[in-house]
Amino acid sequence: MHAAAPASEGAYHAAQQLMRSTSSDDSTYILFENQTDSPVKLYWLNYEGQEVAYRSVEPGKIHRQQTFVTHPWTFKLLEPVPGSKEDDVVVDNRRVVFPANNHEGSKRAVLKRPEMWQWTPENHKKRFPRKFVESTQAFLRAYHSQRHWCQGDGGGDGEWPSGGPSASLGVFPTEIVLRIIELSAPDIPYVLPVASSDTL
Repeated sequence: MHAAAPASEGAYHAAQQLMRSTSSDDSTYILFENQTDSPVKLYWLNYEGQEVAYRSVEPGKIHRQQTFVTHPWTFKLLEPVPGSKEDDVVVDNRRVVFPANNHEGSKRAVLKRPEMWQWTPENHKKRFPRKFVESTQAFLRAYHSQRHWCQGDGGGDGEWPSGGPSASLGVFPTEIVLRIIELSAPDIPYVLPVASSDTL
């Protein structure tokens, strides 16, 4: 599945503030539900913002974790499949979750794989790796050059010289070329920043 909304540039910071626990006054719970295909390790972010390992939640299982209202938690895959990373797991598209306050009851935190960015010309440079951007630029230069030749704008008559290719990239409409780029785009996880209202 692909997402088209803004994503995060950083995982653990909101408004340049260190993500950490503050007080241990109000006890509460988080219900962690693992909807991934890998065991997920839970980590409490302590008073210095350091990860403290807690228990693991098996796929399809729910764990009721005692915590405090101002305590953030993060999570990692214990057995990432080839091509994925240990931090390829989110709750509500975020890498950090806070418990609900006591008046709202226990928070249900569903652990999932992140969705992926859908490539568009608008987010091409902002969201995708430099190497992909550069290779796409080279591809588009070749496309435009061949398209001009096929249309007779490149100093030729639209026909390839003898011994040239029998087919050309330039014969494709722009929509097809954009679709080729979209399909070749690498998977970039869609991860939202922690909302400023979550940092208690």
